[in-house]
Amino acid sequence: MKINPPTSPNQNSLITREATLADDQALRALIAVPMTTKGVQISFQREPSYFKASDILYRHKLHVVIEDTEHQKNVACYSNGHRPCYVDKAIQNVRYASDLRVDPNYRGKSLVKVLGAHVKQTLHEPDFSQMIIFNDNYAARAAIQTGKSGIPDYYDEGLIETLTLTHLGNKRTIKAFLNHRTETERGEIKTCQARPEHITAMNRFIAEMSQHYNFIPAYNFAELHAGHPYFSGLQLSDFQLYFQDGKLVGMFGLWDQHTIKQTKILHYSSVIGLVRPIYNVLTKVTKGMPLPKLGDSVRYHVLHSLLCHPQQLALHHSMLEDAQKISKQRGVGVVSFTLSHQDPRFQLNQFYKGERLTGMHGFISFQGDPRPKFNKHLIPYLEVGRI
Repeated sequence: MKINPPTSPNQNSLITREATLADDQALRALIAVPMTTKGVQISFQREPSYFKASDILYRHKLHVVIEDTEHQKNVACYSNGHRPCYVDKAIQNVRYASDLRVDPNYRGKSLVKVLGAHVKQTLHEPDFSQMIIFNDNYAARAAIQTGKSGIPDYYDEGLIETLTLTHLGNKRTIKAFLNHRTETERGEIKTCQARPEHITAMNRFIAEMSQHYNFIPAYNFAELHAGHPYFSGLQLSDFQLYFQDGKLVGMFGLWDQHTIKQTKILHYSSVIGLVRPIYNVLTKVTKGMPLPKLGDSVRYHVLHSLLCHPQQLALHHSMLEDAQKISKQRGVGVVSFTLSHQDPRFQLNQFYKGERLTGMHGFISFQGDPRPKFNKHLIPYLEVGRI
C-alpha cells in the first residue's frame, strides 16, 4: 500500500540514526529507486544485502537513515564511512560520501538539511569527505553543489570519466599516437597471473604508485588471499601482473561484482524498445554495448587497481587489451574503469568505444577547503569498484 506523507511532515516524527542490519531491506529499496537516462529506466541494486555490498566501500562503515516514525518507514539515507588511502604518499583514513537517497514522496521537504545536520556531527577524523557526482545525477548535484545552508560546503577537484569499454578502437591510429610519444624503452614486459608469492611485491607496488597518484586505497593483498569481505567477489588469481627487468610495473584485477551489486534494466522508451533487436545486431559492427532484455542486468567486469606509471601509456593500453580478452573468455567482454581527466592515461580514452559517464570529483567539509592541503602534483586516483 502506498503511503502518502503529509504536505509538511511532522518534524517530531523524523529521527536520524545510524542504520542497523534490520534496515537492510529498506536501504535496498531506497537505493533501487529507478532513474531514467537516455530513454532507459535503470535501477542500481544491492542484492541480496546492502550491508554486504558496502563491505567493499569501507573499512569503517557509517550508514545513516532518516526514519519517519509516524509512517514507520525509512525515507532517506546516506553513507560516509572511511577507508585507509595514500594521501600525499602517506596512509591516512579518507571518508567517502555516497548513496545519498531521498524517498521520491519526501523530496523537497528539507530532508537533505536534516541529513546535513548529522554529517556535521560525525564529519571528523578526517573532517572532509571525498565525493563523486556524475553529471546525470541531477538530484545530487542540486542538493550538494548549490551551496544551500545546513549542508557541508562542496569543493570541486576536477572531472573524471568512467568508461565501460566495449572496443579498443583502431589499432593503427593508436599505434601512431603511441609512436609519437617518447616513452623510455626498457626490457621486455612479461605477464603472469598473481600467486601468493607475489603479494609482497603487489603491496610494495601500490606504495610505489602513491608517488604518482593520490587517494589510492592502501591495500594489503594478503587480506584478499585470506578472503576478507573488503575484496568480496575478487580472488588473487583474478589479477594480472606485468614485470619489466624483474620489477613489477603494472597490474589490474578483473572484478565481477554482480553477486553483490547490479544495474538492472526496468524500462525502455517505445522507440528504444522497438529498435533494440536491430541495435543489438548492429553492435557487432559498431562495437557498442548490447542492450539487455527488460529485467536483466548489465554485465561487465570492473578493473581493480588498474595501475602503471602515468606516462606508460603503451603499457596501460596493453593491459586494457588483456583485460578485455580475459573478460571475453569469461563470457562478458566488457570492462569498466575510471580515470581523472588529469591522468595522462586518459588521453587514450579518445580512441576507445563504450559507454561514458562524466562526473566531478570533489570534497565536502564544514571546516573549510581541504584542497590546499593536497599535493597538486599527484594525480587523483579513483577505484571504480569502490565508488
